[in-house]
Amino acid sequence: MSENTSNPIDLLINNPQPYAPESIDDALFSAAMKQADTWHLNRNVNYAKLWETEANPLIPINLFKTMDLATNTQLDGIWLNSSGTGQHGKTRVFFDNLSLKRIETAMVQIFLHNHLISTTPSRFLMLSPDPATGEHAGYATAFLKFTQCASIQELVFTVSEQGQFDSELAWSTLKRWANDPAPIYILGLTLFFEFLCLKRPEPFTLKSPIKGLTGGGWKGMTKQLERPEIIQGLQHVLQAPSVDIRDIYGMTEHPLHYISCPEGHFHLPAYSRFSIMAEDGSHAPENKNGLIVLESPLFASIPSHRLLTQDLGCWGNNCACGQPLPFLRYLGRASTPEGTCAAQVK
Repeated sequence: MSENTSNPIDLLINNPQPYAPESIDDALFSAAMKQADTWHLNRNVNYAKLWETEANPLIPINLFKTMDLATNTQLDGIWLNSSGTGQHGKTRVFFDNLSLKRIETAMVQIFLHNHLISTTPSRFLMLSPDPATGEHAGYATAFLKFTQCASIQELVFTVSEQGQFDSELAWSTLKRWANDPAPIYILGLTLFFEFLCLKRPEPFTLKSPIKGLTGGGWKGMTKQLERPEIIQGLQHVLQAPSVDIRDIYGMTEHPLHYISCPEGHFHLPAYSRFSIMAEDGSHAPENKNGLIVLESPLFASIPSHRLLTQDLGCWGNNCACGQPLPFLRYLGRASTPEGTCAAQVK
């Protein structure tokens, strides 16, 4: 599955308009998924055994915690961990360099089309630990990677190695930046955004626009405030030219992270597909809840291109944001809160 211009996976990720309805090429996506199947079948004995039981296997996310499903790519790369706080422990995922390049290509387009890339050197307030300080869950590395959306003028981590959030440091940093026009990004777990809101000071003025990205979901993680209360509370305090806080949806076992629209919905780009599985295993109709299924062929090192998550969601059309693509609404974990990144918070 080497990178070349005729490989359907590379053709898929080189789409410069991934949210345009006319760019959604189902035939190309099917060819890319078939290419991923062939790659993993030829290199992964355990995946081949799953295929023998059922072709095009939909793999539950917990199976990656209990079974060795890694595909040997014979390429260099990095290892990342999932949150690992549930009963099945961590998933340790190898991101080979080919997969990383494809993921980064797609993520640049996702960030670009969601107006999250800045050409101006920016300041980053990280509501997450510094990955260099210890073995943290994949979310810490993911948030650090998101800083690639702008050159870094200053980077401040506000979560300790032990997972303790320092709200005083966060607010003092924002006040220190208030008179500088450099853009400000606030990135981190939803629960830390709630802590930030609960410890908010009196409103103060900032010269720079603020963009926020929260990850980990809202339901089952926050303890006192719902999403609208958190957003409204922070917008009230941060008297900036604009305060745009979006959600991120993703997981270590899936190659991409998705950015919510202003309505809080997720419109998946051409690089992926989603569906909702009803209790009987069928595709749930519009506005009916079920388990989220994600498909994307970008991983060379793990056969998670058809992934059954533990997340509840539903889907719909005609989003109020104006995006014509169907949308995914994240509703929360089907498992207990102990299976989330928030369980690591002290």
